[in-house]
Amino acid sequence: MTKIVLYAVLLICSLAMLLLLGGFSFWQLGWVNWASCFYFLAGQIILAAFLLLLLLGCGLFVQALYVELAVYFRWDAVALRRVAMLRQLQYHAGQRLLVEKSQIYYLYELKRQRLLAADNKRHSRALFKAVSAELRQSVEPDSFKSLQKHLKQHRNQANPQAILALRERVLCRSSIAG
Repeated sequence: MTKIVLYAVLLICSLAMLLLLGGFSFWQLGWVNWASCFYFLAGQIILAAFLLLLLLGCGLFVQALYVELAVYFRWDAVALRRVAMLRQLQYHAGQRLLVEKSQIYYLYELKRQRLLAADNKRHSRALFKAVSAELRQSVEPDSFKSLQKHLKQHRNQANPQAILALRERVLCRSSIAG
């Protein structure tokens, strides 16, 4: 169909060219009225050929649009798009699950570290009180104040090993002296 229309347009354009050639010939012969008539007719025929080409282009566009829409809305194409959409949803759900797991793990670790720090602080205070009470009984009051100062420093640094080392050192000295 398209081939026939294109051949028709070419035939019409050839006819217009022949009319233009005839008009030029009449112009050279001095027959101006015939020349202007041929020129006008050739112009109208070329305009009709272009209009026919425009209609052909519009028809081909509508036909291509119909074919593409028919392919787009076929049941197998719809099913393929649905499967692709479901795969994307599944992939995004998996990614979201991984992110949520990492967030939960992060929050769990943060809470665990806070609880551990609070527990260590509580144990450090209890150790400080126990060692302080023990040293109060076994050391003279004037040296106890300097020991209390060192104990507080180790407690603020959260260093229970240093508190126990100080206790051992003081108790060893007092047992040697006493």
